[in-house]
Amino acid sequence: MRCLLLLTTCFTVTVLGFDCTNEDDGIYEIGCKSFVRCKDGEGETVECEEGLVFNEAIGDCDEPANVPAPCGNLIDCSNKPDGHYPDLDQQCHSYYTCHGGEFFGHNFCPDDLVFNEETGTCDWESNVYEPCGLLPRPPTNK
Repeated sequence: MRCLLLLTTCFTVTVLGFDCTNEDDGIYEIGCKSFVRCKDGEGETVECEEGLVFNEAIGDCDEPANVPAPCGNLIDCSNKPDGHYPDLDQQCHSYYTCHGGEFFGHNFCPDDLVFNEETGTCDWESNVYEPCGLLPRPPTNK
């Protein structure tokens, strides 16, 4: 029983991933499919139901048609290989995931960072190749 309690505690911390203890009430760790809602120092991870995305204007899940890009912009992944792709229309400050031909939503980079296709992470523009960053893309050898 003691081990089970420890596993449950670890799972809760991992699921939340955000400590609301010293935070004001509000929405944090925002993604298009989930977010953390803090109230009175307690955090709740909210997963949007299938077909819904986070709408910043109402602070809750909503129909994509009511939500501006990038969250309201659903991507056709039917012909894309599995992976992460930059949101070029968002100047690469967000990226989306395709897996098995399905769209798995958008993720946001922290302030001042852009998506780096080479590393699959958010990075400084000075470390990222064009069109997302400032580095000229090296010529390809054919």
